[in-house]
Amino acid sequence: MTSIDSLHSHALVVADAHLDELGHVNNARYLEYLEEARMAWYDTSGMVQKTCEEREVESLNTVVVNVNIDFVQECMAGETLKVTTHPARAGGKSYVLEQSIYKADGELAARASVTSVVMDLRSRRAVPMAKSARGLFAEH
Repeated sequence: MTSIDSLHSHALVVADAHLDELGHVNNARYLEYLEEARMAWYDTSGMVQKTCEEREVESLNTVVVNVNIDFVQECMAGETLKVTTHPARAGGKSYVLEQSIYKADGELAARASVTSVVMDLRSRRAVPMAKSARGLFAEH
């Protein structure tokens, strides 16, 4: 169950340049929408900063290692979309964010589960998340 406090919402408008030859949003563009919303969630949640501060390492960041996406219905130019992001679960070094893309009428356009790790950019290895960052996933 998603806590309303943990649900982050990000709005965007579909541009003509986002369409493919079929006249709807290209499947690769959905991944960009999801990434844009994840970056906004990271800024709001402070997850990376919490991990950096607690581990006293400034060279940490997140890396996507898996994306599972279901395309439910097409999106068209000019539509306003809402992308929601919420922390679903955390493992030892990985975590999953659940994301959904909704049309203005509330209809689901796509949903995704995105698995990422916290990586030390110097060693190029995944590291455990800090307890304070892991707390973002505690209620899920």
